[in-house]
Amino acid sequence: MTETEAYEILREALSDDVMKQERMRVIVSMERKVRDLLAALGLEATLDEEKTAERLALFKEFHHIPGDHLWQAMQFVFRVARDGGDESDRQLQSHYLDVIYRTLFTSPMVKMPAIPEQWWETPLGIACKVVEYGISSCMDTIVLLQQSME
Repeated sequence: MTETEAYEILREALSDDVMKQERMRVIVSMERKVRDLLAALGLEATLDEEKTAERLALFKEFHHIPGDHLWQAMQFVFRVARDGGDESDRQLQSHYLDVIYRTLFTSPMVKMPAIPEQWWETPLGIACKVVEYGISSCMDTIVLLQQSME
């Protein structure tokens, strides 16, 4: 399989709908994590305040929220995984990967993310792996994606 064919498969497998579903899966996980942390501090009502609740609703409703945060990082890695990247993308990739890994997999007392092995098989995990290690590192996964789409 050529890299061009692999990118075509990823474009189909990591569709906008898949990206939206993955974003929703992440927001639910993040909201649960934030609620647990705030509850541990006795601040659980913070997320129910009007401005915060409105912002959470926006995260759930829209594909892209302006700003340099997790959602922008996810959009970046999905775009690069589907279309390949150019030199400017290579300059940004470590920043965006760090945002994803730090946000999703670093607990308060730990500096290095602890990424579970099965996460690399999720749509976001596959996209991150393609961005970080190159499309050739994911050929086995891409073949499985191709077989599942047939």
